[in-house]
Amino acid sequence: MDSSAPVSENSTAQTTQRTWVWHLCRGIFLLVCLLVTAGLFYISYPQKSFSFAAWLVLAPFIWGICHLRGFWSSALYGWLTGLVCNGLLLQWVYYTCVHGGGLSKSMALAAWLGLAAVVSLQFAVFGGACYFLKKTGAFFPLLAACGWVALEWLHQTIAFYALGFPWIMLGYTQWNVPEILYVASYVGVYGISFVLAWVGSSVGWCFGQPGLKKGLWQLFLAVCVFAAVFGYGRHFQTRQQRWLAHPHSLLSVEAALLQPNIDQYKKWTPEYEDEIANTLEEMGASLAGKNLYLAVWPESAIPGSLAEERYFDLFSRIGEQAGAYQVIGSNIFHSEQEQYVGAYLMAPHSEGLSAYRKIKLVPFGEFIPFERVVSYFTKDVEVMGALGGFTPGPTQQPLLEAGGVKLGATVCYESIFPQLWREQNKNGAQLFVNITNDAWFFRTAAPYQHLAANVLRAVENGRPVLRAANTGFSAYIDGFGNIREISHLFTREILTTSVPLSVRPDSTFYAKWGDWFAWLCAIIFFTIGISAIVFVYE
Repeated sequence: MDSSAPVSENSTAQTTQRTWVWHLCRGIFLLVCLLVTAGLFYISYPQKSFSFAAWLVLAPFIWGICHLRGFWSSALYGWLTGLVCNGLLLQWVYYTCVHGGGLSKSMALAAWLGLAAVVSLQFAVFGGACYFLKKTGAFFPLLAACGWVALEWLHQTIAFYALGFPWIMLGYTQWNVPEILYVASYVGVYGISFVLAWVGSSVGWCFGQPGLKKGLWQLFLAVCVFAAVFGYGRHFQTRQQRWLAHPHSLLSVEAALLQPNIDQYKKWTPEYEDEIANTLEEMGASLAGKNLYLAVWPESAIPGSLAEERYFDLFSRIGEQAGAYQVIGSNIFHSEQEQYVGAYLMAPHSEGLSAYRKIKLVPFGEFIPFERVVSYFTKDVEVMGALGGFTPGPTQQPLLEAGGVKLGATVCYESIFPQLWREQNKNGAQLFVNITNDAWFFRTAAPYQHLAANVLRAVENGRPVLRAANTGFSAYIDGFGNIREISHLFTREILTTSVPLSVRPDSTFYAKWGDWFAWLCAIIFFTIGISAIVFVYE
Protein backbone atom coordinates (compact mmCIF):
# COMPACT_ATOMS: atom_id res chain seq x y z
CA MET A 1 0.00 0.00 0.00
CA ASP A 2 1.21 3.50 -0.90
CA SER A 3 1.01 5.48 2.33
CA SER A 4 1.53 8.75 0.45
CA ALA A 5 -1.83 8.48 -1.41
CA PRO A 6 -4.05 9.75 1.44
CA VAL A 7 -1.61 12.59 2.03
CA SER A 8 -1.71 13.52 -1.67
CA GLU A 9 -5.51 13.43 -1.75
CA ASN A 10 -5.69 15.54 1.42
CA SER A 11 -3.22 18.07 -0.05
CA THR A 12 -5.31 18.36 -3.23
CA ALA A 13 -8.46 18.93 -1.18
CA GLN A 14 -6.74 21.63 0.85
CA THR A 15 -5.48 23.33 -2.33
CA THR A 16 -8.97 23.23 -3.83
CA GLN A 17 -10.43 24.68 -0.64
CA ARG A 18 -7.83 27.47 -0.56
CA THR A 19 -8.54 28.26 -4.23
CA TRP A 20 -12.27 28.37 -3.57
CA VAL A 21 -11.79 30.66 -0.57
CA TRP A 22 -9.44 32.89 -2.59
CA HIS A 23 -12.00 33.23 -5.42
CA LEU A 24 -14.75 33.95 -2.89
CA CYS A 25 -12.68 36.68 -1.22
CA ARG A 26 -11.77 38.17 -4.59
CA GLY A 27 -15.42 38.16 -5.62
CA ILE A 28 -16.43 39.94 -2.41
CA PHE A 29 -13.63 42.46 -2.93
CA LEU A 30 -14.75 43.18 -6.51
CA LEU A 31 -18.36 43.55 -5.38
CA VAL A 32 -17.34 46.01 -2.67
CA CYS A 33 -15.31 48.02 -5.20
CA LEU A 34 -18.31 48.09 -7.54
CA LEU A 35 -20.71 49.24 -4.83
CA VAL A 36 -18.33 51.90 -3.50
CA THR A 37 -17.85 53.22 -7.05
CA ALA A 38 -21.61 53.37 -7.55
CA GLY A 39 -22.09 55.07 -4.19
CA LEU A 40 -19.49 57.72 -5.01
CA PHE A 41 -21.07 58.29 -8.41
CA TYR A 42 -24.50 58.70 -6.89
CA ILE A 43 -23.54 61.20 -4.20
CA SER A 44 -21.24 63.27 -6.43
CA TYR A 45 -23.87 64.07 -9.07
CA PRO A 46 -26.79 66.46 -8.69
CA GLN A 47 -29.13 66.24 -6.70
CA LYS A 48 -26.81 65.09 -3.88
CA SER A 49 -23.91 67.15 -5.27
CA PHE A 50 -21.15 66.07 -2.88
CA SER A 51 -18.87 67.19 -5.68
CA PHE A 52 -15.53 66.32 -4.09
CA ALA A 53 -16.50 62.64 -3.98
CA ALA A 54 -16.05 62.70 -7.77
CA TRP A 55 -12.28 63.02 -7.34
CA LEU A 56 -12.22 59.46 -6.00
CA VAL A 57 -15.07 58.03 -8.02
CA LEU A 58 -12.87 55.88 -10.29
CA ALA A 59 -10.44 54.80 -7.55
CA PRO A 60 -12.32 51.70 -6.32
CA PHE A 61 -13.21 50.73 -9.89
CA ILE A 62 -9.56 50.85 -11.01
CA TRP A 63 -8.52 49.01 -7.86
CA GLY A 64 -10.93 46.25 -8.81
CA ILE A 65 -9.75 46.21 -12.43
CA CYS A 66 -6.19 45.66 -11.19
CA HIS A 67 -7.32 42.29 -9.79
CA LEU A 68 -8.85 41.03 -13.04
CA ARG A 69 -6.74 39.06 -15.50
CA GLY A 70 -8.78 38.92 -18.68
CA PHE A 71 -10.25 41.30 -21.25
CA TRP A 72 -13.79 39.93 -21.12
CA SER A 73 -13.90 39.80 -17.33
CA SER A 74 -12.69 43.43 -17.23
CA ALA A 75 -15.27 44.51 -19.82
CA LEU A 76 -18.07 42.66 -18.00
CA TYR A 77 -17.01 44.19 -14.69
CA GLY A 78 -17.06 47.61 -16.34
CA TRP A 79 -20.54 47.03 -17.74
CA LEU A 80 -21.93 45.82 -14.40
CA THR A 81 -20.40 48.80 -12.62
CA GLY A 82 -21.88 51.14 -15.21
CA LEU A 83 -25.27 49.45 -14.90
CA VAL A 84 -25.42 50.13 -11.16
CA CYS A 85 -24.00 53.67 -11.48
CA ASN A 86 -26.28 54.72 -14.33
CA GLY A 87 -29.21 52.87 -12.81
CA LEU A 88 -28.91 54.96 -9.66
CA LEU A 89 -28.47 58.24 -11.53
CA LEU A 90 -31.24 57.56 -14.04
CA GLN A 91 -33.83 56.15 -11.65
CA TRP A 92 -35.96 59.20 -12.47
CA VAL A 93 -36.65 57.54 -15.85
CA TYR A 94 -38.77 54.92 -14.11
CA TYR A 95 -40.69 57.51 -12.09
CA THR A 96 -41.25 59.70 -15.16
CA CYS A 97 -42.46 56.79 -17.29
CA VAL A 98 -44.97 55.66 -14.66
CA HIS A 99 -46.29 58.99 -13.38
CA GLY A 100 -45.66 61.26 -16.36
CA GLY A 101 -45.89 58.87 -19.30
CA GLY A 102 -48.60 56.51 -18.10
CA LEU A 103 -46.59 53.35 -18.75
CA SER A 104 -47.11 50.22 -16.71
CA LYS A 105 -44.55 49.54 -13.99
CA SER A 106 -43.09 46.62 -15.95
CA MET A 107 -42.63 48.72 -19.09
CA ALA A 108 -41.19 51.61 -17.07
CA LEU A 109 -38.76 49.20 -15.42
CA ALA A 110 -37.72 47.90 -18.84
CA ALA A 111 -37.21 51.47 -20.13
CA TRP A 112 -35.15 52.46 -17.09
CA LEU A 113 -32.90 49.40 -16.98
CA GLY A 114 -32.70 49.22 -20.78
CA LEU A 115 -31.42 52.79 -20.98
CA ALA A 116 -28.96 52.19 -18.13
CA ALA A 117 -27.73 49.00 -19.82
CA VAL A 118 -27.11 50.69 -23.17
CA VAL A 119 -25.43 53.76 -21.68
CA SER A 120 -23.22 51.42 -19.62
CA LEU A 121 -21.57 50.10 -22.78
CA GLN A 122 -19.26 53.09 -22.33
CA PHE A 123 -18.17 51.60 -18.99
CA ALA A 124 -17.73 48.17 -20.60
CA VAL A 125 -15.38 49.53 -23.26
CA PHE A 126 -13.48 51.47 -20.60
CA GLY A 127 -13.12 48.38 -18.42
CA GLY A 128 -11.91 46.28 -21.36
CA ALA A 129 -9.47 49.00 -22.41
CA CYS A 130 -8.05 49.18 -18.89
CA TYR A 131 -7.05 45.50 -19.17
CA PHE A 132 -4.66 46.40 -21.99
CA LEU A 133 -3.61 49.78 -20.60
CA LYS A 134 -2.41 48.09 -17.39
CA LYS A 135 0.54 46.86 -19.45
CA THR A 136 1.78 50.46 -19.79
CA GLY A 137 2.74 50.53 -16.11
CA ALA A 138 3.22 53.95 -14.58
CA PHE A 139 1.51 55.65 -17.54
CA PHE A 140 -1.74 53.85 -16.81
CA PRO A 141 -3.55 56.63 -14.83
CA LEU A 142 -2.85 59.22 -17.52
CA LEU A 143 -3.93 56.88 -20.33
CA ALA A 144 -7.02 55.79 -18.38
CA ALA A 145 -8.03 59.46 -18.05
CA CYS A 146 -7.51 59.93 -21.80
CA GLY A 147 -9.64 56.84 -22.39
CA TRP A 148 -12.45 58.08 -20.18
CA VAL A 149 -12.57 61.42 -22.00
CA ALA A 150 -12.30 59.77 -25.42
CA LEU A 151 -15.32 57.57 -24.65
CA GLU A 152 -17.36 60.49 -23.28
CA TRP A 153 -16.59 62.45 -26.44
CA LEU A 154 -17.39 59.45 -28.67
CA HIS A 155 -20.75 58.95 -26.94
CA GLN A 156 -21.50 62.66 -27.27
CA THR A 157 -20.60 62.66 -30.97
CA ILE A 158 -22.67 59.55 -31.76
CA ALA A 159 -25.62 61.07 -29.89
CA PHE A 160 -25.29 64.34 -31.79
CA TYR A 161 -25.16 62.82 -35.26
CA ALA A 162 -27.21 59.67 -34.68
CA LEU A 163 -28.66 58.46 -31.37
CA GLY A 164 -27.50 58.40 -27.77
CA PHE A 165 -28.06 59.83 -24.31
CA PRO A 166 -24.96 61.71 -23.07
CA TRP A 167 -26.74 62.94 -19.95
CA ILE A 168 -24.17 61.63 -17.46
CA MET A 169 -20.69 63.16 -17.84
CA LEU A 170 -18.17 63.11 -15.02
CA GLY A 171 -17.40 66.81 -15.40
CA TYR A 172 -20.98 67.77 -14.52
CA THR A 173 -20.28 66.80 -10.91
CA GLN A 174 -18.30 70.03 -10.48
CA TRP A 175 -21.16 72.31 -11.53
CA ASN A 176 -21.18 73.97 -8.09
CA VAL A 177 -17.40 74.24 -7.55
CA PRO A 178 -16.22 77.55 -9.08
CA GLU A 179 -12.56 76.73 -8.37
CA ILE A 180 -12.83 73.82 -10.83
CA LEU A 181 -15.41 75.11 -13.30
CA TYR A 182 -12.99 77.49 -15.01
CA VAL A 183 -11.27 74.48 -16.63
CA ALA A 184 -14.26 74.19 -18.97
CA SER A 185 -13.56 77.63 -20.46
CA TYR A 186 -10.36 76.17 -21.95
CA VAL A 187 -11.15 72.53 -22.66
CA GLY A 188 -14.89 72.11 -22.15
CA VAL A 189 -16.57 69.73 -19.74
CA TYR A 190 -14.16 67.05 -21.03
CA GLY A 191 -11.24 68.78 -19.31
CA ILE A 192 -12.97 68.54 -15.94
CA SER A 193 -13.75 64.87 -16.59
CA PHE A 194 -10.06 64.37 -17.42
CA VAL A 195 -8.62 65.71 -14.17
CA LEU A 196 -11.22 63.81 -12.13
CA ALA A 197 -10.49 60.57 -14.00
CA TRP A 198 -6.72 61.08 -13.70
CA VAL A 199 -6.80 61.63 -9.94
CA GLY A 200 -9.22 58.76 -9.34
CA SER A 201 -7.24 56.38 -11.56
CA SER A 202 -3.99 57.35 -9.83
CA VAL A 203 -5.41 56.52 -6.41
CA GLY A 204 -6.88 53.23 -7.64
CA TRP A 205 -3.64 52.29 -9.41
CA CYS A 206 -1.61 53.05 -6.29
CA PHE A 207 -3.64 50.68 -4.13
CA GLY A 208 -3.83 48.08 -6.89
CA GLN A 209 -0.07 47.51 -7.05
CA PRO A 210 1.58 44.56 -5.24
CA GLY A 211 3.80 46.92 -3.27
CA LEU A 212 2.33 50.20 -2.13
CA LYS A 213 5.65 51.97 -2.75
CA LYS A 214 5.37 51.33 -6.50
CA GLY A 215 2.29 53.49 -6.73
CA LEU A 216 3.13 56.15 -4.16
CA TRP A 217 4.56 58.58 -6.69
CA GLN A 218 1.32 58.26 -8.67
CA LEU A 219 -0.58 59.19 -5.53
CA PHE A 220 1.76 62.14 -5.01
CA LEU A 221 1.21 63.23 -8.63
CA ALA A 222 -2.57 63.01 -8.16
CA VAL A 223 -2.35 65.30 -5.13
CA CYS A 224 -0.22 67.73 -7.18
CA VAL A 225 -2.77 67.73 -10.04
CA PHE A 226 -5.61 68.44 -7.63
CA ALA A 227 -3.64 71.20 -5.88
CA ALA A 228 -2.63 72.80 -9.20
CA VAL A 229 -6.14 72.79 -10.67
CA PHE A 230 -7.78 73.99 -7.46
CA GLY A 231 -5.05 76.55 -6.75
CA TYR A 232 -5.24 78.12 -10.20
CA GLY A 233 -9.00 78.13 -9.81
CA ARG A 234 -8.62 80.41 -6.81
CA HIS A 235 -6.42 82.71 -8.89
CA PHE A 236 -8.95 82.63 -11.74
CA GLN A 237 -11.68 83.73 -9.34
CA THR A 238 -9.66 86.88 -8.63
CA ARG A 239 -9.62 87.62 -12.36
CA GLN A 240 -13.39 87.02 -12.48
CA GLN A 241 -13.94 89.60 -9.77
CA ARG A 242 -11.82 92.10 -11.69
CA TRP A 243 -13.84 91.52 -14.88
CA LEU A 244 -17.12 91.80 -12.99
CA ALA A 245 -16.02 95.05 -11.34
CA HIS A 246 -14.82 96.50 -14.66
CA PRO A 247 -16.85 94.80 -17.44
CA HIS A 248 -15.65 94.99 -21.03
CA SER A 249 -18.94 96.67 -21.98
CA LEU A 250 -21.52 98.47 -19.87
CA LEU A 251 -24.37 97.10 -22.00
CA SER A 252 -26.86 95.07 -19.95
CA VAL A 253 -30.33 93.64 -20.43
CA GLU A 254 -33.21 93.85 -17.97
CA ALA A 255 -34.86 90.44 -18.15
CA ALA A 256 -37.69 88.46 -16.59
CA LEU A 257 -37.88 84.67 -16.34
CA LEU A 258 -41.44 83.42 -16.02
CA GLN A 259 -42.20 80.12 -14.32
CA PRO A 260 -45.97 79.48 -14.58
CA ASN A 261 -45.83 76.09 -12.79
CA ILE A 262 -48.60 74.55 -14.89
CA ASP A 263 -49.52 71.00 -13.94
CA GLN A 264 -48.31 68.53 -16.54
CA TYR A 265 -51.65 66.71 -16.45
CA LYS A 266 -53.56 69.93 -17.15
CA LYS A 267 -51.26 71.25 -19.86
CA TRP A 268 -52.74 69.34 -22.79
CA THR A 269 -56.25 68.83 -21.40
CA PRO A 270 -58.78 71.04 -23.29
CA GLU A 271 -60.97 71.77 -20.25
CA TYR A 272 -58.04 73.52 -18.54
CA GLU A 273 -57.16 75.71 -21.52
CA ASP A 274 -58.97 78.79 -20.17
CA GLU A 275 -57.36 78.37 -16.75
CA ILE A 276 -53.89 78.18 -18.32
CA ALA A 277 -54.53 81.22 -20.53
CA ASN A 278 -55.69 83.22 -17.51
CA THR A 279 -52.55 82.23 -15.58
CA LEU A 280 -50.31 83.35 -18.42
CA GLU A 281 -52.19 86.64 -18.80
CA GLU A 282 -51.99 87.40 -15.07
CA MET A 283 -48.26 86.74 -15.03
CA GLY A 284 -47.76 88.80 -18.17
CA ALA A 285 -49.75 91.73 -16.78
CA SER A 286 -47.43 91.87 -13.75
CA LEU A 287 -44.52 92.72 -16.07
CA ALA A 288 -45.93 96.16 -16.88
CA GLY A 289 -43.91 99.08 -15.54
CA LYS A 290 -40.77 97.03 -14.80
CA ASN A 291 -38.77 98.57 -17.65
CA LEU A 292 -37.93 95.16 -19.11
CA TYR A 293 -36.08 94.50 -22.34
CA LEU A 294 -36.67 90.73 -22.50
CA ALA A 295 -39.20 88.30 -21.02
CA VAL A 296 -38.55 84.57 -21.32
CA TRP A 297 -41.36 82.01 -21.13
CA PRO A 298 -40.67 78.26 -20.80
CA GLU A 299 -40.91 75.47 -23.35
CA SER A 300 -44.52 74.64 -24.26
CA ALA A 301 -45.64 77.76 -22.40
CA ILE A 302 -48.95 77.48 -24.23
CA PRO A 303 -50.99 74.34 -24.90
CA GLY A 304 -50.86 74.84 -28.64
CA SER A 305 -49.10 77.22 -30.99
CA LEU A 306 -48.46 80.94 -30.96
CA ALA A 307 -49.81 80.93 -34.50
CA GLU A 308 -53.30 80.40 -33.06
CA GLU A 309 -55.16 83.71 -32.91
CA ARG A 310 -56.07 83.37 -29.23
CA TYR A 311 -52.48 83.00 -28.06
CA PHE A 312 -51.03 85.47 -30.54
CA ASP A 313 -53.42 88.12 -29.25
CA LEU A 314 -52.69 87.19 -25.62
CA PHE A 315 -48.92 87.58 -25.96
CA SER A 316 -49.33 90.69 -28.12
CA ARG A 317 -51.18 92.32 -25.22
CA ILE A 318 -48.47 91.24 -22.80
CA GLY A 319 -45.77 92.64 -25.08
CA GLU A 320 -47.54 95.98 -25.40
CA GLN A 321 -48.03 96.29 -21.64
CA ALA A 322 -44.45 95.31 -20.79
CA GLY A 323 -42.79 96.96 -23.78
CA ALA A 324 -40.43 93.98 -23.95
CA TYR A 325 -39.28 91.35 -26.39
CA GLN A 326 -40.63 87.91 -25.51
CA VAL A 327 -39.16 84.45 -26.04
CA ILE A 328 -42.13 82.07 -26.03
CA GLY A 329 -41.94 78.28 -26.05
CA SER A 330 -44.40 76.96 -28.61
CA ASN A 331 -44.93 74.19 -31.10
CA ILE A 332 -44.45 75.36 -34.68
CA PHE A 333 -46.76 73.80 -37.27
CA HIS A 334 -45.85 74.29 -40.93
CA SER A 335 -47.79 71.30 -42.24
CA GLU A 336 -48.75 67.77 -41.20
CA GLN A 337 -45.27 66.64 -42.26
CA GLU A 338 -43.44 69.60 -40.69
CA GLN A 339 -44.17 70.02 -37.00
CA TYR A 340 -41.45 71.49 -34.83
CA VAL A 341 -40.72 72.05 -31.16
CA GLY A 342 -39.37 75.56 -30.83
CA ALA A 343 -39.37 79.09 -29.55
CA TYR A 344 -40.77 82.29 -31.00
CA LEU A 345 -39.26 85.71 -30.49
CA MET A 346 -41.99 88.35 -30.45
CA ALA A 347 -41.04 92.02 -30.64
CA PRO A 348 -42.81 94.64 -28.50
CA HIS A 349 -46.14 95.75 -29.98
CA SER A 350 -46.04 92.64 -32.25
CA GLU A 351 -43.73 94.41 -34.68
CA GLY A 352 -42.05 91.18 -35.76
CA LEU A 353 -41.98 87.44 -35.16
CA SER A 354 -39.05 85.06 -35.66
CA ALA A 355 -38.55 81.47 -34.55
CA TYR A 356 -35.98 78.90 -33.55
CA ARG A 357 -36.79 75.26 -34.37
CA LYS A 358 -35.35 72.64 -32.06
CA ILE A 359 -32.56 70.63 -33.68
CA LYS A 360 -31.99 67.78 -31.20
CA LEU A 361 -35.25 66.07 -30.32
CA VAL A 362 -35.79 63.91 -27.24
CA PRO A 363 -35.72 60.18 -28.17
CA PHE A 364 -38.98 58.36 -27.37
CA GLY A 365 -40.60 61.69 -26.54
CA GLU A 366 -40.49 64.00 -29.53
CA PHE A 367 -39.47 61.32 -32.01
CA ILE A 368 -39.45 57.53 -31.95
CA PRO A 369 -36.19 55.87 -33.04
CA PHE A 370 -36.65 52.67 -35.05
CA GLU A 371 -40.33 53.50 -35.15
CA ARG A 372 -41.53 50.34 -36.91
CA VAL A 373 -39.79 48.03 -34.45
CA VAL A 374 -40.85 50.04 -31.39
CA SER A 375 -44.46 50.34 -32.56
CA TYR A 376 -44.66 46.57 -33.02
CA PHE A 377 -43.75 45.94 -29.37
CA THR A 378 -45.79 48.85 -27.98
CA LYS A 379 -48.91 48.67 -30.14
CA ASP A 380 -51.09 48.09 -27.06
CA VAL A 381 -49.59 51.02 -25.12
CA GLU A 382 -51.98 53.93 -25.51
CA VAL A 383 -49.51 56.69 -24.61
CA MET A 384 -47.09 55.68 -27.39
CA GLY A 385 -49.55 56.91 -29.98
CA ALA A 386 -49.22 60.44 -28.63
CA LEU A 387 -45.41 60.47 -28.74
CA GLY A 388 -43.13 61.51 -31.56
CA GLY A 389 -44.26 63.15 -34.76
CA PHE A 390 -41.92 66.14 -34.60
CA THR A 391 -39.34 67.13 -37.18
CA PRO A 392 -35.81 68.23 -36.22
CA GLY A 393 -35.04 71.81 -37.14
CA PRO A 394 -32.35 72.69 -39.70
CA THR A 395 -28.81 72.61 -38.33
CA GLN A 396 -28.08 76.10 -39.65
CA GLN A 397 -30.47 78.73 -38.30
CA PRO A 398 -30.04 82.47 -37.83
CA LEU A 399 -29.80 83.78 -34.30
CA LEU A 400 -32.83 85.39 -32.74
CA GLU A 401 -32.26 89.16 -32.65
CA ALA A 402 -33.99 91.19 -29.97
CA GLY A 403 -33.22 94.67 -31.22
CA GLY A 404 -29.45 94.92 -31.00
CA VAL A 405 -29.06 91.83 -28.80
CA LYS A 406 -28.27 88.49 -30.45
CA LEU A 407 -29.80 85.51 -28.66
CA GLY A 408 -28.64 81.91 -28.88
CA ALA A 409 -31.73 79.77 -28.26
CA THR A 410 -31.90 76.13 -27.18
CA VAL A 411 -34.81 74.02 -26.02
CA CYS A 412 -34.76 71.50 -23.16
CA TYR A 413 -32.61 68.46 -24.04
CA GLU A 414 -30.33 70.59 -26.23
CA SER A 415 -28.58 71.81 -23.08
CA ILE A 416 -26.47 68.62 -23.09
CA PHE A 417 -25.01 69.26 -26.56
CA PRO A 418 -22.10 71.73 -26.31
CA GLN A 419 -21.73 71.71 -30.11
CA LEU A 420 -25.01 73.61 -30.55
CA TRP A 421 -24.08 76.30 -28.06
CA ARG A 422 -20.57 76.79 -29.41
CA GLU A 423 -21.89 77.16 -32.96
CA GLN A 424 -24.29 79.89 -31.85
CA ASN A 425 -21.48 81.58 -29.93
CA LYS A 426 -19.33 81.58 -33.07
CA ASN A 427 -22.24 83.19 -34.93
CA GLY A 428 -22.22 86.08 -32.48
CA ALA A 429 -24.62 85.13 -29.66
CA GLN A 430 -24.28 87.57 -26.76
CA LEU A 431 -26.77 85.85 -24.49
CA PHE A 432 -28.08 82.28 -24.34
CA VAL A 433 -31.71 81.44 -23.67
CA ASN A 434 -32.65 77.90 -22.70
CA ILE A 435 -36.33 77.07 -22.26
CA THR A 436 -37.57 73.80 -20.87
CA ASN A 437 -40.51 71.95 -19.38
CA ASP A 438 -39.16 69.72 -16.62
CA ALA A 439 -42.58 69.05 -15.12
CA TRP A 440 -42.27 65.48 -16.45
CA PHE A 441 -39.48 64.82 -13.96
CA PHE A 442 -41.45 65.74 -10.84
CA ARG A 443 -39.25 66.06 -7.72
CA THR A 444 -36.54 63.67 -8.87
CA ALA A 445 -32.84 64.30 -9.49
CA ALA A 446 -33.45 65.10 -13.17
CA PRO A 447 -34.16 68.87 -12.79
CA TYR A 448 -30.92 69.23 -10.82
CA GLN A 449 -28.94 67.24 -13.40
CA HIS A 450 -30.50 69.28 -16.21
CA LEU A 451 -29.59 72.57 -14.54
CA ALA A 452 -25.96 71.47 -14.10
CA ALA A 453 -25.55 71.09 -17.87
CA ASN A 454 -26.62 74.73 -18.35
CA VAL A 455 -23.96 75.85 -15.89
CA LEU A 456 -21.25 74.10 -17.90
CA ARG A 457 -22.53 75.57 -21.18
CA ALA A 458 -22.29 79.07 -19.68
CA VAL A 459 -18.68 78.51 -18.58
CA GLU A 460 -17.60 76.90 -21.86
CA ASN A 461 -18.79 79.89 -23.85
CA GLY A 462 -18.24 82.69 -21.35
CA ARG A 463 -21.77 83.91 -22.01
CA PRO A 464 -24.70 84.40 -19.61
CA VAL A 465 -27.61 81.96 -19.74
CA LEU A 466 -31.25 82.76 -19.04
CA ARG A 467 -33.16 79.58 -18.32
CA ALA A 468 -36.95 79.50 -18.06
CA ALA A 469 -38.58 76.27 -16.89
CA ASN A 470 -42.29 75.55 -16.47
CA THR A 471 -41.88 74.12 -12.98
CA GLY A 472 -38.23 74.99 -12.28
CA PHE A 473 -35.41 75.43 -12.09
CA SER A 474 -35.51 78.83 -13.79
CA ALA A 475 -32.19 80.61 -13.42
CA TYR A 476 -29.83 83.35 -14.49
CA ILE A 477 -26.30 81.95 -14.80
CA ASP A 478 -23.45 84.33 -15.54
CA GLY A 479 -20.63 83.56 -17.97
CA PHE A 480 -18.46 82.13 -15.18
CA GLY A 481 -21.05 79.58 -14.06
CA ASN A 482 -22.25 81.49 -11.01
CA ILE A 483 -26.00 81.12 -10.47
CA ARG A 484 -27.10 84.69 -9.78
CA GLU A 485 -30.84 84.04 -9.59
CA ILE A 486 -32.71 80.77 -9.23
CA SER A 487 -36.31 79.74 -8.61
CA HIS A 488 -37.73 76.97 -6.46
CA LEU A 489 -39.18 73.77 -7.84
CA PHE A 490 -42.94 73.65 -8.42
CA THR A 491 -43.70 77.24 -7.50
CA ARG A 492 -45.16 80.05 -9.61
CA GLU A 493 -42.45 82.69 -9.81
CA ILE A 494 -41.12 85.57 -11.87
CA LEU A 495 -37.40 86.27 -11.61
CA THR A 496 -36.25 89.72 -12.71
CA THR A 497 -32.59 90.48 -13.18
CA SER A 498 -30.08 92.70 -14.92
CA VAL A 499 -27.78 90.74 -17.23
CA PRO A 500 -24.42 92.28 -18.29
CA LEU A 501 -23.71 91.16 -21.85
CA SER A 502 -19.95 91.59 -22.16
CA VAL A 503 -18.10 91.00 -18.91
CA ARG A 504 -15.14 89.18 -20.50
CA PRO A 505 -12.85 91.03 -22.92
CA ASP A 506 -13.09 88.17 -25.43
CA SER A 507 -14.61 84.75 -26.02
CA THR A 508 -13.29 81.65 -24.26
CA PHE A 509 -10.55 79.43 -25.63
CA TYR A 510 -13.01 76.55 -25.82
CA ALA A 511 -15.53 78.62 -27.77
CA LYS A 512 -12.84 79.38 -30.36
CA TRP A 513 -11.25 75.95 -30.67
CA GLY A 514 -13.95 73.53 -29.56
CA ASP A 515 -13.24 69.93 -28.58
CA TRP A 516 -9.50 70.05 -29.32
CA PHE A 517 -8.66 68.49 -25.96
CA ALA A 518 -11.15 65.63 -26.38
CA TRP A 519 -9.66 64.99 -29.84
CA LEU A 520 -6.17 64.89 -28.33
CA CYS A 521 -7.28 62.43 -25.65
CA ALA A 522 -8.95 60.25 -28.29
CA ILE A 523 -5.81 60.19 -30.45
CA ILE A 524 -3.60 59.28 -27.48
CA PHE A 525 -6.03 56.67 -26.18
CA PHE A 526 -6.64 54.87 -29.45
CA THR A 527 -2.99 55.05 -30.56
CA ILE A 528 -1.55 53.78 -27.28
CA GLY A 529 -4.48 51.42 -26.82
CA ILE A 530 -3.89 49.71 -30.15
CA SER A 531 -0.16 49.49 -29.36
CA ALA A 532 -0.97 47.90 -25.99
CA ILE A 533 -3.25 45.33 -27.66
CA VAL A 534 -0.50 44.40 -30.13
CA PHE A 535 1.99 44.14 -27.25
CA VAL A 536 -0.29 41.85 -25.24
CA TYR A 537 -0.99 39.47 -28.10
CA GLU A 538 2.61 39.31 -29.24
